[in-house]
Amino acid sequence: MENLFRGLSKSFSLIFMVLLFVQITFASDLGGYTGTSSRFTADPLAAGTGGITLFHNSSTNSYSQNPAAQAWFDEKSFNAGLVQLSLDRFIYSVNASVPMPPTAHLSVGLIAAGTNNIEARDSRGYYAGDLSDTEMTYLLSFSNRFSEKLAFGLSLKLLTKQFSSDEEWLDLKGSGFGAGIGVIYKPMQGSTFALALKDWNSSYKWKTQDLFDRGSSYQDIFPMSLAWGWQQKFGSTALALEHNHYFIGEDIFRVALIWSKITNLTLNTGLSYEDETIFPGISARYELSWKQGPPMHIDFGIRAGVAGEGLRNYLGWGVNF
Repeated sequence: MENLFRGLSKSFSLIFMVLLFVQITFASDLGGYTGTSSRFTADPLAAGTGGITLFHNSSTNSYSQNPAAQAWFDEKSFNAGLVQLSLDRFIYSVNASVPMPPTAHLSVGLIAAGTNNIEARDSRGYYAGDLSDTEMTYLLSFSNRFSEKLAFGLSLKLLTKQFSSDEEWLDLKGSGFGAGIGVIYKPMQGSTFALALKDWNSSYKWKTQDLFDRGSSYQDIFPMSLAWGWQQKFGSTALALEHNHYFIGEDIFRVALIWSKITNLTLNTGLSYEDETIFPGISARYELSWKQGPPMHIDFGIRAGVAGEGLRNYLGWGVNF
């Protein structure tokens, strides 16, 4: 068993290094739209599945992207995670879910993202303090199984974004609402098809009349997308695929392998192809065994960032009861 684990670890590391070496970078139009935090890989499991979020076992934030993903999960759960990023950026996430017998499931969560210590300059180029940019996404997700093969889900989002300064000369807030729907269909044993419409009506609405003489009201719209995915299990291994099509003409493709042959340990490796760039990643979940108390797990993840950024490091913790 030890030799198997060492061999698998070397294989995962080799795949990750090869994918990182062949990473290529260009630009696309998707990065020019608001709502980046909703498209950013935000949890450790997803860091190793290429950002696949349509299935329960591929992301602890799957409830936010595909609200039907939790339909077959019959335990209460709590998860929290953080991402270590360069340039004073941050992402924190927390969520809880509970089954609602006989066939429903309810999840709530929060994803906080932003940037601190942004150096501000006045019109003459002199230092004018530090700025911060904070996005908060409050989530509510409901799913229901209509049969042993089919489930539907609905998610609602309350969105807020704030620009502020440490010396309180700037305080600009935007807010909005959004929604999404999801479907899970299991045509045969070991096969799962997922479909999700994401960020319907999502936007930030701004009013700048109180800050500027020629202020105005305007709206930043999130790019809506339609995502589909397929997961196929082969014993202790699962292959997962996802295609996310944005209605602005952009596409993201993802593929991942999930391996859980060793007791209490799950290993993931995958990649995404977005902005004409390959982003590889790996992640692991270790379940802690206690004689008393609910089962806990610790998640670790590493994902390549854009060129020059380096690696993004993920850490998470959770409990099922």
